[in-house]
Amino acid sequence: MYTSYTKPNTKDIMVEKAIELFKERGTEAVSIKDICDRAAVTRNAFYYHFESKDLLFDSVGDWVSRISKERIQMIYEPDSYYQQFWEYYRAYILTEIEMGADIMNRICFSRTMKGRADYYSYIDDKLALQMTALIRRAQEEKIVGSPEDLLWTSYDIVRGVNIKWCFQWGTSDILSETKRGLDTLFMPSEGHALK
Repeated sequence: MYTSYTKPNTKDIMVEKAIELFKERGTEAVSIKDICDRAAVTRNAFYYHFESKDLLFDSVGDWVSRISKERIQMIYEPDSYYQQFWEYYRAYILTEIEMGADIMNRICFSRTMKGRADYYSYIDDKLALQMTALIRRAQEEKIVGSPEDLLWTSYDIVRGVNIKWCFQWGTSDILSETKRGLDTLFMPSEGHALK
């Protein structure tokens, strides 16, 4: 029986192989040649997709967002709407921890260098609607405030803890600090604090 097969594109292969190398050796110890060798592509192929190694990190950031969104699809299991809301951020943070502070630091730097620091958000329009709906439902659990304001303030908290974690080279407890920030913002009623 014939089945179709979609070959991964060259850019995705290079990003995934670069991530493997960055995790193994650290971002500074990996050259463009190393990435090309691991991905089995030419330097011309690399420069066709990326202007430089530094700008490759923008695509690595997109990869982190995509993987996080895939993980987010599993969040609807907890009973508490507030806990479900947390699971959105937790999915991203776990991907970030998996990548490591070195890679995440370079992503932050790359996006800032390109003037895209405000586009670091993994919250797209669809996700914003889902998260805002969870906040509205969570208000029934005695959480107060405008859902839109709470969503973007929560994003600011998560992003701030994220940047701190990157700049401290992964030495802070990103999960605990993020939970503490969200619990402070939402002030959940007894029994609804994040697990």
